[in-house]
Amino acid sequence: MAIYYFDLERAITTNGVTQTLSTHFRLLTAANQRLARVMAVSVKGRHGTAGGGAARLITAAVAGIGGTAQTPAERDSTGPAAGTTAFNDATAITPGTTPVVRRSIGFAQTGGEGAWVAFEPQSAIHLEPNAGAPGNAEVGTLAFGTSLPADLGVEVAEG
Repeated sequence: MAIYYFDLERAITTNGVTQTLSTHFRLLTAANQRLARVMAVSVKGRHGTAGGGAARLITAAVAGIGGTAQTPAERDSTGPAAGTTAFNDATAITPGTTPVVRRSIGFAQTGGEGAWVAFEPQSAIHLEPNAGAPGNAEVGTLAFGTSLPADLGVEVAEG
């Protein structure tokens, strides 16, 4: 079976309160879609003040709500469209309930990229079809500094 890759990238700003998590992406699987896997998360700080931050990949017992729809970009332009739906924080995202942090990725506030990449499909965070508890994920950031600019990226594989 073929595996198709999609990515999401967004310039974000960390929370205005130090060490407070802000959700920037929300992912949901659709009914009867291919299995989705979060394969990578990357974050790149773009600030002049020294300090650290983290991006968190989270799954929840009940999926969050809200956000602005963002179409995952196809890596293979001849492949199918993404079955996974994505939302960004251009409008507020209410995080899901009973969150579980699956990965935490550190980054320097002054620049440099922090990333997590699944070494193989079995080590990815699996999102089962039909959304709900096994079919949702969120990606957020928190930092020592406040309102820091950064770039946040997520890679999803389906199939």
